[in-house]
Amino acid sequence: MFSEVTARLLTDRLLHNLRTLRALIGPQTRLCAALKANAYGHGMSLVAPILQKGGADMAAVAQLDEAIELRRIGWTRPILVFGHVLGGLESAKRRERIDTALGHQLILTVTEDGDLLRDIDAAARSAGRPLSVHLKIDTGMGRMGFTPDEGLDALREAATMRGLRICGVYSHLATADEANDEHVRRQLSRFDAFLASAAPLLPEGALRHVANTAAALRFPEARLDLVRIGLGLYGYHPSEVTRPLADLRPALRVTSRVTEMKWLPTGHCIGYGCTVWTQRRTRIGIVPVGYGDGYWRALSNHAIVGMSQGDAPVVGRISMDQMAIDLTDLPDAAAGDSVVLLDETRSRPNSVESTAKLLSAIPYEVTCSLGSRIARSADAAVSARVEPQIALAAGVI
Repeated sequence: MFSEVTARLLTDRLLHNLRTLRALIGPQTRLCAALKANAYGHGMSLVAPILQKGGADMAAVAQLDEAIELRRIGWTRPILVFGHVLGGLESAKRRERIDTALGHQLILTVTEDGDLLRDIDAAARSAGRPLSVHLKIDTGMGRMGFTPDEGLDALREAATMRGLRICGVYSHLATADEANDEHVRRQLSRFDAFLASAAPLLPEGALRHVANTAAALRFPEARLDLVRIGLGLYGYHPSEVTRPLADLRPALRVTSRVTEMKWLPTGHCIGYGCTVWTQRRTRIGIVPVGYGDGYWRALSNHAIVGMSQGDAPVVGRISMDQMAIDLTDLPDAAAGDSVVLLDETRSRPNSVESTAKLLSAIPYEVTCSLGSRIARSADAAVSARVEPQIALAAGVI
Protein backbone atom coordinates (compact mmCIF):
# COMPACT_ATOMS: atom_id res chain seq x y z
CA MET A 1 0.00 0.00 0.00
CA PHE A 2 1.42 3.36 -1.02
CA SER A 3 -0.41 5.54 1.46
CA GLU A 4 0.82 9.05 2.17
CA VAL A 5 -0.46 9.00 5.76
CA THR A 6 0.01 6.40 8.49
CA ALA A 7 -1.99 5.93 11.69
CA ARG A 8 0.05 3.91 14.15
CA LEU A 9 -1.66 2.06 16.98
CA LEU A 10 0.44 2.12 20.14
CA THR A 11 -0.23 -1.39 21.42
CA ASP A 12 1.30 -1.00 24.87
CA ARG A 13 -0.92 2.00 25.55
CA LEU A 14 -4.06 0.22 24.37
CA LEU A 15 -3.29 -2.68 26.71
CA HIS A 16 -2.48 -0.27 29.54
CA ASN A 17 -5.89 1.34 29.15
CA LEU A 18 -7.65 -2.04 29.05
CA ARG A 19 -5.89 -3.17 32.22
CA THR A 20 -6.48 0.15 33.99
CA LEU A 21 -10.20 0.05 33.24
CA ARG A 22 -10.45 -3.64 34.10
CA ALA A 23 -8.86 -3.00 37.50
CA LEU A 24 -11.21 -0.08 38.11
CA ILE A 25 -14.45 -1.94 37.38
CA GLY A 26 -13.45 -5.04 39.33
CA PRO A 27 -13.56 -8.76 38.57
CA GLN A 28 -17.34 -9.17 38.85
CA THR A 29 -18.17 -6.76 36.03
CA ARG A 30 -17.63 -7.72 32.40
CA LEU A 31 -15.99 -5.35 29.96
CA CYS A 32 -17.54 -4.78 26.54
CA ALA A 33 -15.20 -3.07 24.08
CA ALA A 34 -16.89 -0.65 21.69
CA LEU A 35 -15.31 -1.29 18.28
CA LYS A 36 -17.75 0.61 16.08
CA ALA A 37 -16.61 3.14 13.47
CA ASN A 38 -13.45 1.14 12.72
CA ALA A 39 -12.56 1.07 16.41
CA TYR A 40 -13.08 4.81 16.67
CA GLY A 41 -10.77 5.28 13.70
CA HIS A 42 -7.91 3.26 15.19
CA GLY A 43 -8.41 0.22 12.94
CA MET A 44 -10.69 -2.63 13.96
CA SER A 45 -8.45 -5.29 12.44
CA LEU A 46 -5.58 -4.07 14.64
CA VAL A 47 -7.46 -3.30 17.83
CA ALA A 48 -9.75 -6.33 18.08
CA PRO A 49 -7.09 -9.08 18.24
CA ILE A 50 -5.20 -7.16 20.91
CA LEU A 51 -8.29 -6.65 23.06
CA GLN A 52 -9.40 -10.25 22.62
CA LYS A 53 -5.99 -11.50 23.67
CA GLY A 54 -5.99 -8.96 26.51
CA GLY A 55 -9.24 -10.36 27.90
CA ALA A 56 -12.11 -8.10 26.80
CA ASP A 57 -15.26 -10.13 27.42
CA MET A 58 -17.40 -8.85 24.60
CA ALA A 59 -17.47 -6.38 21.70
CA ALA A 60 -20.07 -3.92 20.51
CA VAL A 61 -20.58 -2.35 17.10
CA ALA A 62 -23.27 -0.19 15.53
CA GLN A 63 -24.03 -2.04 12.28
CA LEU A 64 -24.30 -5.57 10.96
CA ASP A 65 -21.47 -5.09 8.48
CA GLU A 66 -19.16 -4.13 11.33
CA ALA A 67 -20.12 -7.27 13.23
CA ILE A 68 -19.54 -9.46 10.18
CA GLU A 69 -16.11 -7.89 9.67
CA LEU A 70 -15.29 -8.45 13.33
CA ARG A 71 -16.08 -12.16 12.96
CA ARG A 72 -14.03 -12.26 9.73
CA ILE A 73 -10.90 -11.00 11.46
CA GLY A 74 -11.17 -13.62 14.19
CA TRP A 75 -13.27 -12.23 17.06
CA THR A 76 -14.82 -15.29 18.71
CA ARG A 77 -16.50 -13.71 21.71
CA PRO A 78 -20.01 -12.27 21.90
CA ILE A 79 -20.83 -9.24 19.74
CA LEU A 80 -23.66 -6.86 20.60
CA VAL A 81 -25.04 -4.76 17.74
CA PHE A 82 -26.12 -1.40 19.17
CA GLY A 83 -28.07 -0.17 16.15
CA HIS A 84 -31.74 -0.86 15.51
CA VAL A 85 -30.76 -2.79 12.40
CA LEU A 86 -34.13 -4.46 11.95
CA GLY A 87 -36.17 -1.28 12.07
CA GLY A 88 -37.95 0.25 9.09
CA LEU A 89 -37.48 -2.77 6.82
CA GLU A 90 -39.91 -4.81 4.81
CA SER A 91 -40.37 -8.41 5.91
CA ALA A 92 -37.98 -10.04 3.40
CA LYS A 93 -35.07 -7.70 4.18
CA ARG A 94 -35.72 -8.05 7.89
CA ARG A 95 -35.63 -11.84 7.54
CA GLU A 96 -32.32 -11.62 5.66
CA ARG A 97 -30.76 -9.64 8.49
CA ILE A 98 -32.11 -11.99 11.13
CA ASP A 99 -30.61 -14.94 9.25
CA THR A 100 -27.30 -13.08 9.05
CA ALA A 101 -27.32 -12.41 12.78
CA LEU A 102 -28.05 -16.07 13.46
CA GLY A 103 -25.33 -17.22 11.08
CA HIS A 104 -22.69 -15.05 12.74
CA GLN A 105 -23.94 -15.63 16.29
CA LEU A 106 -24.65 -11.95 16.91
CA ILE A 107 -26.69 -10.32 19.65
CA LEU A 108 -29.16 -7.77 18.34
CA THR A 109 -30.64 -4.79 20.14
CA VAL A 110 -34.44 -4.71 20.17
CA THR A 111 -36.21 -1.41 20.83
CA GLU A 112 -39.76 -2.08 19.67
CA ASP A 113 -42.21 -4.95 20.10
CA GLY A 114 -45.16 -6.24 18.11
CA ASP A 115 -44.33 -7.28 14.57
CA LEU A 116 -40.58 -7.13 15.16
CA LEU A 117 -40.63 -9.61 18.03
CA ARG A 118 -42.91 -11.91 16.08
CA ASP A 119 -40.71 -11.71 12.98
CA ILE A 120 -37.62 -12.58 15.00
CA ASP A 121 -39.42 -15.45 16.66
CA ALA A 122 -40.67 -16.88 13.38
CA ALA A 123 -37.33 -16.57 11.57
CA ALA A 124 -35.34 -18.04 14.44
CA ARG A 125 -37.70 -20.98 14.88
CA SER A 126 -37.50 -21.64 11.16
CA ALA A 127 -33.71 -21.65 11.39
CA GLY A 128 -33.86 -24.06 14.30
CA ARG A 129 -32.08 -21.93 16.88
CA PRO A 130 -32.99 -18.85 18.95
CA LEU A 131 -31.68 -15.36 18.32
CA SER A 132 -30.00 -13.68 21.28
CA VAL A 133 -31.21 -10.13 21.93
CA HIS A 134 -30.79 -7.32 24.41
CA LEU A 135 -33.72 -5.02 25.08
CA LYS A 136 -32.89 -1.33 25.22
CA ILE A 137 -34.78 0.85 27.68
CA ASP A 138 -35.03 4.62 27.27
CA THR A 139 -34.61 6.11 30.74
CA GLY A 140 -34.03 9.67 29.58
CA MET A 141 -31.73 9.72 26.57
CA GLY A 142 -34.64 10.28 24.20
CA ARG A 143 -33.32 8.16 21.35
CA MET A 144 -33.81 4.43 20.81
CA GLY A 145 -35.51 2.25 23.36
CA PHE A 146 -38.69 1.06 25.01
CA THR A 147 -40.22 3.11 27.77
CA PRO A 148 -39.87 1.13 31.00
CA ASP A 149 -43.53 0.04 30.82
CA GLU A 150 -43.15 -1.00 27.17
CA GLY A 151 -40.03 -2.92 28.11
CA LEU A 152 -41.92 -4.92 30.70
CA ASP A 153 -44.62 -5.71 28.14
CA ALA A 154 -41.93 -6.82 25.67
CA LEU A 155 -40.38 -9.12 28.27
CA ARG A 156 -43.77 -10.70 28.93
CA GLU A 157 -44.38 -11.23 25.22
CA ALA A 158 -40.86 -12.57 24.63
CA ALA A 159 -41.35 -15.12 27.40
CA THR A 160 -43.92 -16.87 25.20
CA MET A 161 -41.56 -17.08 22.18
CA ARG A 162 -39.18 -19.98 21.59
CA GLY A 163 -37.23 -18.10 18.93
CA LEU A 164 -35.99 -15.34 21.24
CA ARG A 165 -33.37 -15.49 23.94
CA ILE A 166 -33.37 -12.36 26.11
CA CYS A 167 -29.80 -12.28 27.33
CA GLY A 168 -29.61 -8.66 28.44
CA VAL A 169 -31.35 -5.36 29.11
CA TYR A 170 -29.67 -2.00 28.95
CA SER A 171 -30.01 1.75 28.87
CA HIS A 172 -27.78 4.66 27.91
CA LEU A 173 -26.89 7.77 29.91
CA ALA A 174 -27.18 11.20 28.30
CA THR A 175 -24.96 13.28 30.61
CA ALA A 176 -22.49 10.93 32.30
CA ASP A 177 -19.56 13.11 31.22
CA GLU A 178 -20.99 16.36 32.62
CA ALA A 179 -20.25 17.79 36.06
CA ASN A 180 -23.92 18.12 36.95
CA ASP A 181 -25.02 14.57 37.72
CA GLU A 182 -28.72 15.29 38.38
CA HIS A 183 -29.95 13.75 35.13
CA VAL A 184 -27.65 10.76 35.50
CA ARG A 185 -29.12 10.11 38.94
CA ARG A 186 -32.64 10.32 37.49
CA GLN A 187 -31.78 7.85 34.75
CA LEU A 188 -30.11 5.41 37.12
CA SER A 189 -33.12 5.58 39.42
CA ARG A 190 -35.48 4.84 36.52
CA PHE A 191 -33.35 1.93 35.35
CA ASP A 192 -33.16 0.52 38.88
CA ALA A 193 -36.95 0.69 39.13
CA PHE A 194 -37.30 -1.04 35.78
CA LEU A 195 -34.88 -3.78 36.81
CA ALA A 196 -36.77 -4.38 40.03
CA SER A 197 -40.03 -4.85 38.10
CA ALA A 198 -38.31 -6.89 35.40
CA ALA A 199 -36.51 -9.28 37.75
CA PRO A 200 -39.22 -12.00 37.66
CA LEU A 201 -39.31 -11.79 33.85
CA LEU A 202 -35.59 -11.86 33.10
CA PRO A 203 -33.97 -15.20 32.30
CA GLU A 204 -31.20 -16.33 34.60
CA GLY A 205 -27.88 -14.81 33.61
CA ALA A 206 -29.34 -11.92 31.62
CA LEU A 207 -26.92 -9.01 31.71
CA ARG A 208 -27.90 -5.59 33.05
CA HIS A 209 -25.85 -2.67 31.78
CA VAL A 210 -26.00 1.10 31.58
CA ALA A 211 -22.45 2.49 31.91
CA ASN A 212 -20.34 3.96 29.12
CA THR A 213 -16.74 5.08 29.75
CA ALA A 214 -17.72 8.19 31.69
CA ALA A 215 -20.24 6.38 33.88
CA ALA A 216 -17.87 3.47 34.49
CA LEU A 217 -15.29 5.94 35.76
CA ARG A 218 -17.60 8.16 37.80
CA PHE A 219 -20.46 6.04 39.12
CA PRO A 220 -19.54 2.67 40.67
CA GLU A 221 -23.23 1.90 41.20
CA ALA A 222 -23.74 2.06 37.41
CA ARG A 223 -21.27 -0.72 36.59
CA LEU A 224 -23.77 -3.53 37.21
CA ASP A 225 -22.99 -6.71 35.23
CA LEU A 226 -21.18 -5.10 32.31
CA VAL A 227 -19.71 -1.77 31.21
CA ARG A 228 -19.44 -0.57 27.62
CA ILE A 229 -16.06 1.07 27.14
CA GLY A 230 -15.27 2.99 23.98
CA LEU A 231 -13.25 6.21 24.12
CA GLY A 232 -11.45 5.22 27.32
CA LEU A 233 -9.88 2.16 25.70
CA TYR A 234 -8.21 4.40 23.15
CA GLY A 235 -6.81 6.64 25.86
CA TYR A 236 -9.10 9.65 25.79
CA HIS A 237 -11.29 11.06 28.53
CA PRO A 238 -14.90 11.89 27.67
CA SER A 239 -14.50 15.23 29.47
CA GLU A 240 -12.37 17.07 32.00
CA VAL A 241 -14.64 15.71 34.73
CA THR A 242 -13.27 12.18 34.33
CA ARG A 243 -9.61 13.05 33.83
CA PRO A 244 -8.53 12.71 37.50
CA LEU A 245 -10.19 9.29 37.81
CA ALA A 246 -7.92 7.13 35.63
CA ASP A 247 -4.54 7.20 33.94
CA LEU A 248 -5.57 6.75 30.31
CA ARG A 249 -2.92 7.03 27.59
CA PRO A 250 -3.69 8.03 23.99
CA ALA A 251 -2.91 5.09 21.71
CA LEU A 252 -2.67 6.74 18.30
CA ARG A 253 0.00 8.58 16.34
CA VAL A 254 -0.68 9.87 12.81
CA THR A 255 2.19 10.86 10.54
CA SER A 256 2.97 11.90 6.99
CA ARG A 257 6.03 13.46 5.37
CA VAL A 258 7.24 16.54 3.52
CA THR A 259 7.12 15.83 -0.22
CA GLU A 260 8.21 19.21 -1.57
CA MET A 261 9.84 22.42 -0.33
CA LYS A 262 9.93 25.84 -1.90
CA TRP A 263 10.64 29.49 -1.16
CA LEU A 264 7.88 32.05 -1.63
CA PRO A 265 8.62 35.80 -1.83
CA THR A 266 7.06 38.39 0.45
CA GLY A 267 3.48 39.16 -0.53
CA HIS A 268 2.70 35.75 -2.03
CA CYS A 269 -0.55 33.95 -1.19
CA ILE A 270 -0.71 30.33 -0.03
CA GLY A 271 -3.52 27.96 -0.96
CA TYR A 272 -7.12 28.23 -2.10
CA GLY A 273 -8.82 31.53 -1.44
CA CYS A 274 -5.54 33.30 -0.59
CA THR A 275 -6.48 33.26 3.08
CA VAL A 276 -2.89 34.05 4.05
CA TRP A 277 -0.16 36.14 2.41
CA THR A 278 3.52 35.85 3.23
CA GLN A 279 4.88 38.64 5.41
CA ARG A 280 8.49 37.68 4.68
CA ARG A 281 10.41 35.42 2.36
CA THR A 282 8.86 32.11 3.41
CA ARG A 283 9.97 28.53 3.09
CA ILE A 284 6.99 26.18 2.89
CA GLY A 285 6.74 22.41 2.90
CA ILE A 286 4.00 20.49 1.17
CA VAL A 287 2.46 17.59 3.12
CA PRO A 288 0.28 15.14 1.14
CA VAL A 289 -2.68 15.09 3.51
CA GLY A 290 -5.98 16.93 3.55
CA TYR A 291 -9.63 16.74 4.40
CA GLY A 292 -9.92 13.69 2.10
CA ASP A 293 -7.93 11.89 4.81
CA GLY A 294 -9.94 13.35 7.68
CA TYR A 295 -7.57 16.23 8.43
CA TRP A 296 -10.24 18.86 8.72
CA ARG A 297 -10.30 21.95 6.50
CA ALA A 298 -11.29 23.93 9.61
CA LEU A 299 -7.72 23.43 10.87
CA SER A 300 -6.45 25.73 8.12
CA ASN A 301 -4.20 28.47 9.53
CA HIS A 302 -4.76 27.11 13.05
CA ALA A 303 -3.12 23.69 13.41
CA ILE A 304 0.44 22.92 14.43
CA VAL A 305 2.37 19.85 13.27
CA GLY A 306 5.44 18.32 14.83
CA MET A 307 8.81 17.53 13.29
CA SER A 308 12.12 16.39 14.74
CA GLN A 309 13.42 19.93 14.20
CA GLY A 310 10.50 21.58 16.00
CA ASP A 311 6.89 22.60 15.46
CA ALA A 312 5.52 24.12 12.28
CA PRO A 313 2.24 25.95 11.68
CA VAL A 314 -0.21 24.94 8.97
CA VAL A 315 -0.51 27.89 6.57
CA GLY A 316 -3.20 28.49 3.98
CA ARG A 317 -6.28 26.43 3.41
CA ILE A 318 -6.08 22.69 3.77
CA SER A 319 -7.25 21.13 0.53
CA MET A 320 -8.51 17.62 -0.16
CA ASP A 321 -5.08 16.06 -0.63
CA GLN A 322 -2.44 18.60 0.39
CA MET A 323 -1.54 21.26 2.88
CA ALA A 324 1.34 23.66 3.43
CA ILE A 325 3.41 24.18 6.57
CA ASP A 326 5.74 27.09 7.32
CA LEU A 327 9.32 25.83 7.70
CA THR A 328 11.09 29.18 7.57
CA ASP A 329 12.17 28.90 11.20
CA LEU A 330 13.24 25.27 10.81
CA PRO A 331 16.23 25.60 8.44
CA ASP A 332 17.28 21.97 8.89
CA ALA A 333 13.92 20.58 7.74
CA ALA A 334 14.10 18.77 4.41
CA ALA A 335 11.91 16.92 1.95
CA GLY A 336 11.25 13.42 3.21
CA ASP A 337 11.16 14.43 6.87
CA SER A 338 8.40 12.95 8.99
CA VAL A 339 5.49 15.18 10.01
CA VAL A 340 3.41 14.28 13.08
CA LEU A 341 -0.18 15.28 12.46
CA LEU A 342 -1.67 13.77 15.63
CA ASP A 343 0.65 13.18 18.57
CA GLU A 344 0.08 10.66 21.36
CA THR A 345 1.37 13.08 24.01
CA ARG A 346 -1.69 14.75 25.46
CA SER A 347 0.05 18.08 26.23
CA ARG A 348 1.24 18.60 22.65
CA PRO A 349 -0.50 21.22 20.48
CA ASN A 350 -1.19 18.51 17.88
CA SER A 351 -2.59 15.86 20.22
CA VAL A 352 -6.06 14.49 19.50
CA GLU A 353 -7.50 16.46 22.40
CA SER A 354 -5.72 19.70 21.44
CA THR A 355 -6.91 19.27 17.87
CA ALA A 356 -10.47 18.69 19.08
CA LYS A 357 -10.35 21.96 21.00
CA LEU A 358 -9.18 23.82 17.90
CA LEU A 359 -12.21 22.43 16.09
CA SER A 360 -14.67 23.04 18.95
CA ALA A 361 -15.21 19.30 18.66
CA ILE A 362 -14.62 16.20 20.81
CA PRO A 363 -11.89 13.55 20.52
CA TYR A 364 -14.37 11.06 19.04
CA GLU A 365 -14.83 13.29 15.98
CA VAL A 366 -11.10 13.66 15.36
CA THR A 367 -10.27 9.94 15.41
CA CYS A 368 -13.48 8.76 13.71
CA SER A 369 -12.82 11.19 10.85
CA LEU A 370 -9.58 9.46 9.87
CA GLY A 371 -10.18 8.27 6.33
CA SER A 372 -9.80 5.00 4.48
CA ARG A 373 -6.75 6.26 2.56
CA ILE A 374 -4.75 6.21 5.77
CA ALA A 375 -2.56 3.14 6.27
CA ARG A 376 -3.05 1.73 9.74
CA SER A 377 -0.41 -0.31 11.54
CA ALA A 378 0.50 -1.42 15.05
CA ASP A 379 3.81 -0.79 16.77
CA ALA A 380 4.12 -4.45 17.76
CA ALA A 381 3.71 -7.63 15.74
CA VAL A 382 0.16 -8.76 16.42
CA SER A 383 -1.45 -11.46 14.36
CA ALA A 384 -4.70 -10.57 12.66
CA ARG A 385 -6.08 -13.78 14.16
CA VAL A 386 -5.47 -14.83 17.75
CA GLU A 387 -6.43 -17.85 19.74
CA PRO A 388 -9.33 -17.01 22.06
CA GLN A 389 -8.81 -17.27 25.81
CA ILE A 390 -12.50 -18.01 26.23
CA ALA A 391 -14.50 -19.95 23.66
CA LEU A 392 -17.65 -18.32 22.36
CA ALA A 393 -20.67 -19.68 24.18
CA ALA A 394 -23.58 -18.68 22.00
CA GLY A 395 -26.42 -17.18 23.96
CA VAL A 396 -24.62 -17.14 27.30
CA ILE A 397 -23.90 -13.43 27.05
